[in-house]
Amino acid sequence: MKDFKRSKAILITLFICAVLMCAGWIIAQKWSISTLKPDQFVQDKEALSRLLENSSEIQRIWSEGEDSREWISLKKECLSYYQITETFDESLLRCNPMIFECLNRFNQKLNFRFVKPDLSDDQNQKIYRYLTKSNTSHIGLEHSGYLFTIEDKKNRKHLNLFLADQCHEVFLQNRTYAYGEEILEKKSSEETEDYRFDNFNQNIYIDQHLVMNSELNEWIDFGNPNFTEGLKKSDNKDYFLPATSLTYSQMENYCSFKGKQLMQAHIFDAATFLPMDLNDINPKNNNRSPYYWTKKKSEFKSDCSLIFAKECLQKKNFKINSTSPTWAGLTDSMGGPFEVFRNPIDPESNLKAASYYFNFKSPWHKLGFRASWDGEDFDLRHFDFKGINPEIIPQKFQVGFRCMREEK
Repeated sequence: MKDFKRSKAILITLFICAVLMCAGWIIAQKWSISTLKPDQFVQDKEALSRLLENSSEIQRIWSEGEDSREWISLKKECLSYYQITETFDESLLRCNPMIFECLNRFNQKLNFRFVKPDLSDDQNQKIYRYLTKSNTSHIGLEHSGYLFTIEDKKNRKHLNLFLADQCHEVFLQNRTYAYGEEILEKKSSEETEDYRFDNFNQNIYIDQHLVMNSELNEWIDFGNPNFTEGLKKSDNKDYFLPATSLTYSQMENYCSFKGKQLMQAHIFDAATFLPMDLNDINPKNNNRSPYYWTKKKSEFKSDCSLIFAKECLQKKNFKINSTSPTWAGLTDSMGGPFEVFRNPIDPESNLKAASYYFNFKSPWHKLGFRASWDGEDFDLRHFDFKGINPEIIPQKFQVGFRCMREEK
């Protein structure tokens, strides 16, 4: 009996010792962690400070584009990597992830790196996602743009950055405008009036340039595959050329993906006809010249920087922003490839025919004067040039487009 009591006492003692040892270990661990917390806090704070500083630099590069010192130092390697040999308007590098792709690849001195959304071994995977209301559930997303994640190299902390895709939009001034060619005389005994409209209660933003192949590639990567089925991504060498092989419905779907709509004909007229008096926002009449660079109706110029016509192809290849901007800031408004619009006023007149398919003497080189395209394919039978056809008919015409958006 005494041995049993002694054994019981020993067991109780051992149990108490084990409990005390465990408690001591836990207390020691907690004390050790608590002593480390200030150092960890300092490290996290320093990492966050670096990430915020880097995010500010990224915003600067985003808006500076071709003028940034980063592009100047990386330009040669970057263009070689993308296999881009043709010259292009480098202002297209603003709000363009191409610089960051090259920065991440070639600048090893950075104290941060861009983290790919999917941590796989795919070398071709992009370092960003393109977010728009059509492909994300992010609450409060007002505009489409690029989502990047940067990682502090020292601390491995992450920071998400959303960069809006708005560098190449132009604002259409709030004023009274007119649609189509100016009516100089009545064509019949019936009263004929100009179609006039205003945008005083609208804020309209228009793509400055035609949609590019690089932008179309992003739609294929990040858009709804039901709408992009059958489309092929363009090679890097065509990165800065206009996307000219989409059907009309595909163009509408692309603009919708971007949170916009296909350019409307009367809005295009508003942004291209030069107002006679910029200070008079509500003129009694909208007198207008058929040429966007002058107020005079007779001041036509055979100039490739104003109209990229057929003769210009003998001198150089067409590229985005080949011609001067209109008063509102739109480029390539005359010449270049065809450009299609949605025309709610006259649906059959939906094609800007002023292009490199016609020489300088062609009557098509006038603002407001439009042909027709059925939007289904690109050979001659799908177009109506009202009897004023190109002298040489290509196997396939090229049709470009641009988008616009409205804010109330």
